Amino acid sequence: MIAIALTIAPIFLLIMTGYAFKRTGFFGDDFWRSAERLSYYVLLPVLIVRNLGGADLSNVDLGAFAVVLLLLATAMGLLILALKPLLPMGGAAYTSVFQGAVRLNSYVGFAVSEAMFGTEGLVIASLFVGIMIPTVNVIAIIVMSFVVPAEGRPGWRNVPREIARNPIILACLLGGLINMVSLPLPGWLLETMSILAGAALPIALLCVGAGLMLTFDGARAFGLGLACVLKLVAMPIIAAPIALYFGLNSLAFAIVMLFSATPASPASYVLARQLGGDAPLMAAILSMQTLLSAIAVPVVVYWAKSRMGLP
Repeated sequence: MIAIALTIAPIFLLIMTGYAFKRTGFFGDDFWRSAERLSYYVLLPVLIVRNLGGADLSNVDLGAFAVVLLLLATAMGLLILALKPLLPMGGAAYTSVFQGAVRLNSYVGFAVSEAMFGTEGLVIASLFVGIMIPTVNVIAIIVMSFVVPAEGRPGWRNVPREIARNPIILACLLGGLINMVSLPLPGWLLETMSILAGAALPIALLCVGAGLMLTFDGARAFGLGLACVLKLVAMPIIAAPIALYFGLNSLAFAIVMLFSATPASPASYVLARQLGGDAPLMAAILSMQTLLSAIAVPVVVYWAKSRMGLP
């Protein structure tokens, strides 16, 4: 497990470097806003299209993979809904805990997938994100709309629009289409995409670090702790038997387990502000989960690799 931790360590060091840059003012706020837009709308989509478009997917049972992810998202959602009557918190705080428990950080997932499994890992990670992001977005927005309805109209009406314009989802669809029709891309375009893709994860991870808020409100400690346990402990425990039952191959199983131990998505904070969630609690959940995932990810990946006999 030490070897896995050392392989993953640079990813979390890069996150903390982003945190240091932001807190020391080395770059201004305008830089971080621009870097986030560049990463989200250009670099990561190019990374996905570049790797997914030319990938060999013959060894992946896409049907079983999709079913595993849909069942995992559904099981987590039902678990947290079942807990709601028992939780001593208001609706706004509950929705932040819900988001913290079901959403996944694709930046961290992509980075660890590449570090541990190379290009093949990035391909499976792209498939994971393409299925899981719209699924958990729909679940989170519907739950938030019913628990803390937005003024004037329910937020779930925006679900199709948000999914249709999500650049990560669009990139997965485009990459999948290119792969399906075996569309040959010219060498100059592939080389350009490779250069852009090389910048995607470093910039994205720096932005993750810049978004950390390492000050925690004691009044929100219960919600913070619960979200961390649900996401970093319960989700891997639930994911493992589902993935094993459907017989995913070794790499697909490892990727599912890896993403189950990543922190929640930074987009959760934006959604909390837009739909009436507890934004300060959401920021604390994102920050604490990111720190704790430096422990959870190596442990879960080590177990998954050992279970499947991966080197």
